[in-house]
Amino acid sequence: MRGFVPIYLLSIAVYISFILRKDKDVKDLWVYEAFFKMWPCIVLTVEAHGKTNKAKAAAFAFALSALGDAALCHNDYKETELSFVLGLVAFLAAQWCYVYCFSKTKTKSRAGKQGSGLVRTLGCYAYAGGLYAFLYGNLGQIKIPVLFYCVSIATTFASSLDAASRSKHNQSSVFGILGAVLFVMSDSSLALNMFVGPVVPHARLVIMSTYWTAQLFLALCFKG
Repeated sequence: MRGFVPIYLLSIAVYISFILRKDKDVKDLWVYEAFFKMWPCIVLTVEAHGKTNKAKAAAFAFALSALGDAALCHNDYKETELSFVLGLVAFLAAQWCYVYCFSKTKTKSRAGKQGSGLVRTLGCYAYAGGLYAFLYGNLGQIKIPVLFYCVSIATTFASSLDAASRSKHNQSSVFGILGAVLFVMSDSSLALNMFVGPVVPHARLVIMSTYWTAQLFLALCFKG
């Protein structure tokens, strides 16, 4: 197991401990919750940082994710459209950093069939398009930002599959696919819960567990 993984898991445990014991009467409680919520991605930012462009992009993606966590935490308490959009933009930018990292992932000479690659890509965008169409009537004035995010998450997923298809199915490529899949699951659950209603059982647990695991797998992939 990589050395940073226990520290990452510990930072998650600290955040969960804060959530379970928080005093709701504390003024500006969201600031304290955001502080603890950001730490898992801050750990990944420090771990991922390196001299290569890929390492810098991965570190920047995790830093953007930490900022996105803070913005969405503010939205949970204040319910402001601006904080939600800021969080969305931060995660959107992080997704394109992940796409860049997948494009720079070392692969061995194992070219996938062009036809199967097209099918995989179309499948990713079809899912994102279906989700967007389902949410469309409930998006209000943020239809365009959400559309861009759906395109971005589909591109990340397609990129992870493409990177794996161009390499032997080693541990790193598996981590990349799992990370992308779990990110899609987390974001889909968040979107459904926020814009449609409580349709996902134990939504917060599902959203955060898939999100944290996705970030960990991506960190392991880009480190591999």
